[in-house]
Amino acid sequence: MRTGNITLVKKMNKQLVLKLIRDQHPISRADIAKTTGLNKATVSALVDELIAEHFVHESGIGVSTGGRRPLMLRFNADAGSLVGVELGVNYLYAVLTNLNAEIIWEQRRSFRPEEGQEAIVSEMIELIEAAIRRAPATPYGVMGIGIGVPGVVHTESGTVIFAPNLRWDDVALASALQKRWPQYPVIVENEAKLAALGEKWFGAGKEFAHFAYISAGIGIGAGVVLHHQLYRGVNGLAGEIGHHTIDLNGARCNCGNIGCWEMYASEKYIKRRLAEEGRTEWLDDRFSIAAMALAAENDAQLARILEETGRYLGIGLLQVIYAYNPEAVIIGGPLAQAGDFVLDAARKEVRERILVKKESEPYMIASELKEKSCAIGAAASVLEAVVLPPEFEPAL
Repeated sequence: MRTGNITLVKKMNKQLVLKLIRDQHPISRADIAKTTGLNKATVSALVDELIAEHFVHESGIGVSTGGRRPLMLRFNADAGSLVGVELGVNYLYAVLTNLNAEIIWEQRRSFRPEEGQEAIVSEMIELIEAAIRRAPATPYGVMGIGIGVPGVVHTESGTVIFAPNLRWDDVALASALQKRWPQYPVIVENEAKLAALGEKWFGAGKEFAHFAYISAGIGIGAGVVLHHQLYRGVNGLAGEIGHHTIDLNGARCNCGNIGCWEMYASEKYIKRRLAEEGRTEWLDDRFSIAAMALAAENDAQLARILEETGRYLGIGLLQVIYAYNPEAVIIGGPLAQAGDFVLDAARKEVRERILVKKESEPYMIASELKEKSCAIGAAASVLEAVVLPPEFEPAL
């Protein structure tokens, strides 16, 4: 037991040092010792190991604070590459990144859900192969593949249990991809959870220990980060807030229930309202939230529909705020492209209805990574699993 404990402590200290270098580079060995409380000999030995493993490199001489000028350390983002894929309701978007989520290559392809699961998975495999072919020569090569899916996912097995907007049931996606690439770890997770992970590592969530990411597009999903870690729940259902009921006599959802939140705070609601208002010109290929928001600057009818959607978004957000009491709510997905038409209406609804004013009202901000959140988060899931596991990520 003693040997096991020593090994675990060393691993935790090594991850602590690597995380600090990644977050605060350039940094000296002396500053690492001061920040972490580890002695200088331990820090020096751990840094030497990280340099030998290619995750850290020395980047020049720093400024003296009284003694010898220190050698500065940097995280080596080019030690390997990551593949991240977002499976949308009608598109695939893939990225190849370095370990800092800087995009080396990207590609987006459209499909129709009625093409069927087999055709969509084949298209995904082609995209991943294209990404792998473009990976640069690095010490570790491609370090893994992350996939975000709009539905309920069993994280450990990577099985898509239920994805109503794709019409998928019990699809062993990770297993299928692992057979094609047994040499790489494959992670399959809900798209909103991965988008939250992307914002946590590289976007608007970096400054918050507790936040909720809301993915609002054709449907609504959420990823919740508590104490700097992604919260999944007992069996992956945490975050499926788009399917809580806000209208007992409302519209029928693809999931089979009546009056789900995503029927009122999503593209589905906007298109339904456009049809009701006779604005059918917006229901052809011209439709996009961003284009509609631009036109709404001079069109009161379009502005009103977007604001209605924002009010419904705010009503649903109250349930998220009451459940998790986050520091921030990050709005992502296509609805975020409507800007203040939606966000201001949602903020107003929350402000007027929340039980305890001011103190409990979280920041409500737009996604920083925008349409790339999920794919970047999918890449980050590999980084987290392979390089910086969350169980070794104590707050500094």
